[in-house]
Amino acid sequence: MAVAGCGGDDEPRRVPGTPDPEHAAEVARDPYKITCGDLRRQPLHHESQKLVIRAEFALAQVPELERIRAKETLNRTGRSVYFALTEICKGRRPSFEPARLAVAAVRRGEYLAARNRPG
Repeated sequence: MAVAGCGGDDEPRRVPGTPDPEHAAEVARDPYKITCGDLRRQPLHHESQKLVIRAEFALAQVPELERIRAKETLNRTGRSVYFALTEICKGRRPSFEPARLAVAAVRRGEYLAARNRPG
């Protein structure tokens, strides 16, 4: 089935909320490249959610967080990284890369998901 369009644009259009494929590949190679914009887009599309989840768990496995992982488990460390990423992104521009600050904050014990649960 042919779809009428205008302009002759041969490049496929991205679905709103999906990550740019080049950026997604860059984040897959280097999770420190995740941006605040990536975090903000995650509710819009499952591909954006997957980008963030992959990055948070890749960051949870960096050597700097080995002590936290041993104490809190990989899953909790990943959730701590996510918590730190979201908190650090508050009020920041979409292009800001929060991962280095987030890893450092989790390492210092500032953002630990196990401690930040209600109850």
